[in-house]
Amino acid sequence: MGIIVRQSIFNSIITYIGIGLGFILTVLLYPHILDPEQYGLTRVLISASLIFSQFAHLGFQNLVLRYYPFFKEASEKNHGFLFWVITVPFVGFAIFSILFFLFDDLLVQFYSDRSPLFISYYLWILPLTLFILYFEVLNNYLRSLRDSTTGSFVNEVSQRLFAMIFLGLYFFEWITFPQFILLFVVSYASQPLLILLQIIRKGEFQIRPNFEILRKPLVRGMANYTLYSLLGGLTTVLVWNVDILMLGSMAGLDSTAIYAIAFYIGSVIAVPQRSIEKIAGPMISDFIKKKDWKGVGEIYRKTSLNQLLLGFLLFGLIWSAVDELFMLLPEVYSAGKWVVFIIAIGKLIEVGSGANSVILLNSKHYRVSFYTNIILVFITIAANYILIPMYGIEGAAIASALALLVYNGVKYIYIRLKIGLTPFSFNTMIVLGLGIVALYLSAGVQIFSNFWIDTPLRMILFLTLFLVPALYFKLSPDLNNLISNLFKVTQDESTSG
Repeated sequence: MGIIVRQSIFNSIITYIGIGLGFILTVLLYPHILDPEQYGLTRVLISASLIFSQFAHLGFQNLVLRYYPFFKEASEKNHGFLFWVITVPFVGFAIFSILFFLFDDLLVQFYSDRSPLFISYYLWILPLTLFILYFEVLNNYLRSLRDSTTGSFVNEVSQRLFAMIFLGLYFFEWITFPQFILLFVVSYASQPLLILLQIIRKGEFQIRPNFEILRKPLVRGMANYTLYSLLGGLTTVLVWNVDILMLGSMAGLDSTAIYAIAFYIGSVIAVPQRSIEKIAGPMISDFIKKKDWKGVGEIYRKTSLNQLLLGFLLFGLIWSAVDELFMLLPEVYSAGKWVVFIIAIGKLIEVGSGANSVILLNSKHYRVSFYTNIILVFITIAANYILIPMYGIEGAAIASALALLVYNGVKYIYIRLKIGLTPFSFNTMIVLGLGIVALYLSAGVQIFSNFWIDTPLRMILFLTLFLVPALYFKLSPDLNNLISNLFKVTQDESTSG
């Protein structure tokens, strides 16, 4: 667990720097520099590219984490796994490009009425898909080398800095909006390039294939895994991005922009999950390979408890200041307040479920992700189709929260019945109870009429009711140790200074 603790600190620092930059970018810059339709366009481009990249990598994104240990064990210095990581997704992208041009008329027709601006820029989906595709597969390769911090920095920090620079150029009218979109898309090319440079720096740039490793049973297993990983990954990303795509078509790019910003604010509570699972994923893969289910269960419980605790902590702080957050935005974005609450509830369900997806994808039960995702796709699309016309952006938020509940509920039940593992413990129930009570009391009381004074006091009240008891009773030893380590580092620096 030393690697997890050590890299957790670095990932946490990077993640929260990314949160700060993301807040500046999403709340202070995008809505004040771009109009809602323009910002909505950037979100639709990203969502479409995320979905298409899942198809283009042909299942290799998740296969990298699962099969790297087999290649390394067969030949540590000359396994050549990186050759396949680069080649197979390129073949997938070529197939996707052909299909894209064959069916682009349908895409244009889908958006022509409500989102005409999208029609002028939809071709940028192709290069954006390529850049996102190679970032994901190369970053997973780097994670297999036990380096989860570089990818976090590239995705959470450097990409946002690029966007801030380009928004500044557009704000001062040094570039036009079409030029901004060009730079916005091209900046995503920096992600796979930086990851590749780190792989080279580690001396792991082995692109000469070793065909001797490709025994028939291994190839058959990889082929089966890539098929289910492709379809499972595609459906997963489709579920989490279909709301943006359907809002763009059914409600317009301006509503998409309002929803996207509110979704971002509500999704902040799930940020710790990304840094925790980036580190826990390779560890779970190794434990499963060794059939150490006790180790898997320990990580499963810890990810659930720590993610739920941090999720409630961020939820309480955000909801205490939600009105003030929307005061920083143009008036039109205030319609997203309850989207924040609904999405936050859905994300709490997700983070509280722990590393269920990682366990399934790295075990013989990986097909379950595919079957559940197929059902989930139909539920999500149907829910959005019904709820968006009825409730607009709040309908899309309800559909997303419902999808998270079904998705994680099915996986929890399956892991519980088939593998005999559960992410929940008595401490999980205590955290859940503390969070609900603290959130209800801090959000339901007005201490002062002046909200600039009232908001900080309600945030302090929430921390007092939730975080103080959690630390005092050591509900999460990992969190207590993390805080102790941070204090120790601070004291050592002040002493040395």
